Formats: sequence, C-alpha cells, structure tokens
Amino acid sequence: MKGFRLIGDYAFEFLVITILIALSAVLIIPFVPMLTGVTGYFKEDINTRRFKDIFTTIGHNWKILIFYTIFQLVIIVFPVLNIYFFNTHPENTSYFVLAVSCIALVVGVIYLTTAPTVIVNMDVKFRQLLYNGIMLVFGGLLRSIISIACVAGVVALIIFYPYFVPLTLYAVPLITSKLMKENILKLKAKALNVSVFELKKMEKADDYLDENGKVIRPELEKNDEES
Repeated sequence: MKGFRLIGDYAFEFLVITILIALSAVLIIPFVPMLTGVTGYFKEDINTRRFKDIFTTIGHNWKILIFYTIFQLVIIVFPVLNIYFFNTHPENTSYFVLAVSCIALVVGVIYLTTAPTVIVNMDVKFRQLLYNGIMLVFGGLLRSIISIACVAGVVALIIFYPYFVPLTLYAVPLITSKLMKENILKLKAKALNVSVFELKKMEKADDYLDENGKVIRPELEKNDEES
C-alpha cells in the first residue's frame, strides 16, 4: 500500500508542478520566481515537502528574485526570441546578433541551472549570486554537465519543438535541483572540513552559507546573542 501511495503522491505532484510552471512560463515574469520556489520545494523529502513550500521560498527570497528575474529575462528571453526568429526567417539572419544571442543563452542556461539552488541555500546579494552560481558548477562537474544539458534541452525544445516542453516541466527541475543540491553540499562540506556524508547527518533545513562560504546556523546565532 505504501508503494501505491508513493506513486499517487508523485503523480499528483507531477500534475501540480507542471501546471504551476507552465502557467508561470506563459506569463513569463513569474517563471523565474516559480522555478526558484519549486527548487525550494524539491529540497525537502517527498514525505515532508508541501506545496506551500514553493510560495514560502518565493516570499523569503523576494528581494534577490527581483534582480535575478530581470537578469534572466534579459539574458534568456531576448536571445530565445532572436534565435526563434532567425530560425523561422533565415533570410533575415544577422550572424553577429545570432552569435551574441547564443553566447548570452549559454550563460543564461548556466545561471538558470545553478542560481535557484544558490538562492534557496545561501544568503547572497545579486553580485554574490552571480559569483556563487558559477562556483556551484565546480561542486561536481559531471552533475553540472547533466543538469545544464537538461536545462539546455528544454530551451532547445522551446525554440524548435515547443509542444513537447510540458513533458519536461516536472522532471527537469526535479533532476537539476537534486544534482545541484549535491554540489552545494560538497562545497559546504569543504567549507566545514567534513565529509558530505557527515554533513548530511547533521544538516538542518534552515542552514545557510553567507557570501563568503561561512556556515550560518540560526540556532547558533541565537546562542551567541544570549551569551
């Protein structure tokens, strides 16, 4: 019975997450905050996460999400529109604009893969988000390549085969959030000088890293203030 319940949980989760991300993508502007919220949702185990975690994550990080959303709109949306236009109107192709669009799109895909995890797990400002978004790639190159390839695949579908995109709106955020979480755990373990296994045993959901990679634990801060 437990197995059937778990299948049902995943099926319902697939439906809800797909609808939420699809609606946010159609509206464009809410897409980046929604993706970040879903990343915060997937941070928890299937047995403990709740859909309200999506909106709680967005609410807790609304300031940085404003700047990150503007950044992603510029570096992803406009290049995608340019490439789509040149693909459908080859006679109007400007190779300089196409090259710039492709470079911007690559950068945008990298940050679309890494930045939500940084926002969910670290207390950063926008400049620090840009730095840590790149550093997260080096937390595990193979995991990063797989994650970036998944996101790039969705972007490619948007440009060439948009009708298949809804099939990816649950699986890709789930895969990338899990892989990027492993990367950030590796970096956090290095900052603490412990193994990832030891870190997973002692980690709490509300642990954060500041912009310098120093671990911040609210309960420790509270104890320091009391002492």
